[in-house]
Amino acid sequence: MKQNRSLQALLTRLRTLWADEKKRTYLLLAAGLAGMLLICISEWMPASPAAAPAPETSAGSEESSDYAASLEQRLTELIGQMEGAGRTRVMVTLASGGTTQYATDTEDTADSSRRQHVLLGDGGLVEQVQTPEVLGVAVVCEGGDDPGLQLAVTELVQALTDAGASHITVTKMIATK
Repeated sequence: MKQNRSLQALLTRLRTLWADEKKRTYLLLAAGLAGMLLICISEWMPASPAAAPAPETSAGSEESSDYAASLEQRLTELIGQMEGAGRTRVMVTLASGGTTQYATDTEDTADSSRRQHVLLGDGGLVEQVQTPEVLGVAVVCEGGDDPGLQLAVTELVQALTDAGASHITVTKMIATK
């Protein structure tokens, strides 16, 4: 009830100010200056935590070497299961590191565009992760001198890594005593 009275008193006062043309001009001028002052102050204030850029991924070369090691291990196990391959060692080289694309929110206005990362917890919302590109694969196995096995291993590695056949080498492992 008390708020209602104070609101009515404020509205009555504004109506009287608005009725006088000179006071109305001063009121509009004061409101415009207050708005410009608020805009200037907002430019000087630090950005909110939500507008902070998403954290970068950890060392890319570390992730790439982990990916290469994992790929080498899986290929070694798989090729070792092929008939005639015997003991197997695999080495994978990567052309480039993988990339991580974070989701962004774009806000377009008449004179500018603003993009900011979508944050989820402590990091950014990952939209897409692209694995590193395989540059070449070397396979050394006990049966590596058999042309049929070389072809089968090359086709297997090509299918799994998307590396071209010219970037895959299969050779015989030296005999150990």
